[in-house]
Amino acid sequence: MNSKPRLALAGIASLSLVIFSGCGVQGPSQSKLAPGQYEWNPERSPSGPTLVVVSIDDQMAYVYRNGVQVARSTVSTGKPGKETPTGVFTILQRKVEHESSIYKGAQMPYMQRLTWDGIAMHAGNLPGYPASGGCIRLPYEFSRKVYGVMGNGSTVVITKKRANPSRSSRPANILLASSAAGQENKAIPDPEGRTIWNPSKSPSGPFSVLLSYADRRAYVWRNGIQIGQAPLGIAPGSNPPEGVFVMLEGEDPRDSRFPGLKMHPWTTLSLDGGNSRGNAVNTLRSQLSLPEDFRKKVNKALTPGAILVATSESSNKNTRSSGPMNIMTPQAKP
Repeated sequence: MNSKPRLALAGIASLSLVIFSGCGVQGPSQSKLAPGQYEWNPERSPSGPTLVVVSIDDQMAYVYRNGVQVARSTVSTGKPGKETPTGVFTILQRKVEHESSIYKGAQMPYMQRLTWDGIAMHAGNLPGYPASGGCIRLPYEFSRKVYGVMGNGSTVVITKKRANPSRSSRPANILLASSAAGQENKAIPDPEGRTIWNPSKSPSGPFSVLLSYADRRAYVWRNGIQIGQAPLGIAPGSNPPEGVFVMLEGEDPRDSRFPGLKMHPWTTLSLDGGNSRGNAVNTLRSQLSLPEDFRKKVNKALTPGAILVATSESSNKNTRSSGPMNIMTPQAKP
C-alpha cells in the first residue's frame, strides 16, 4: 500500500453543506432515481476540475466538472453503527480491481480510496438504503465512468444534506491581500507570526490550502505534504465564510487590476451556512489577508483544480490523527 501522506480534511460530525447564495446559477432540476439508476451527461462540461458531492440523506452522488453538474447517481452509504464519515476528502489511491483487506474476499471494482482506514468509493450492491460498512457504493457502470474522470488528488465532499456547488459570478483570485486589493481591505490588521515556505518538499501534485480562523493561520499542502504556513489577518468584527472552494478553468483577460495575476472562477460549497449574503469569494477576499510575499508565492503555485477549505475550527496536533496522512477531526459544533 502506498503510504505517502495526502491531504484529507475530515469534516465536522454534523457537517451539512448548503450553497452560498449569490455566487452563481443552480444546477439542473432533479427527478427521483430508482436504486441503481444514474445519469451521465459529460457533454455539459467537457473539461475542467472534477468534484464529487455525496449526500447521505438523499443516498445520491453528484458529479461536477468545472462547476457544472455532469452526472448523478444513487448510492448506498454506511449502515447504522458503521456510518460513512462526512467531510472534505481527496482521492488517495485507485484500483480497477480491488479486494477488501477488512472484509476478506469482498470485491470492490473501481475502488477510489478516501481514507487509509477503509473508506472508499467503489461499485457495489445498491438496495435503496444505507447498507455498506462505511464505503460509498456506486452502480457498476457509473463507478467505471467516475473512475475515468477522476484521479489521485480529486476532491470528494461527503455531506448529510444535499448540496449544490455554485460558481463565482466572475473570475477572481481568493488570496488577495490588503496591500494588493486596495481600500476594500484597509481595516484588516497586518498578520503577524512565522511564515514557512518549502515547496521543494513536494515539487508537484494536487494543491490544497486550509484557512483556520481559530488558529489565524493558513496551511498549504501539495500532494498531501505540507509545504507552507503563514499567519492569517481577519478584519475585526467580520464573519468570514466557511466553505470548500475549488479553482476552475477559465480566466478574465479584461481584469487589469492585478497585472500578471490570472483571475479564475471558483466553485463554492458552504460548510455550515456561514455568511450566505452576497458573493462568498468576494467576502473571503475582503475580510482576510496574508503576508504579501507568502500570498504571491501561493498565488503563483495555484492552478485549476486546487482546493481551499476555510473553517472556524482549529488545525493542530490535537485535532490531527497520527499515521500516514493528515486529517482534521474537529469536535462537532453544538
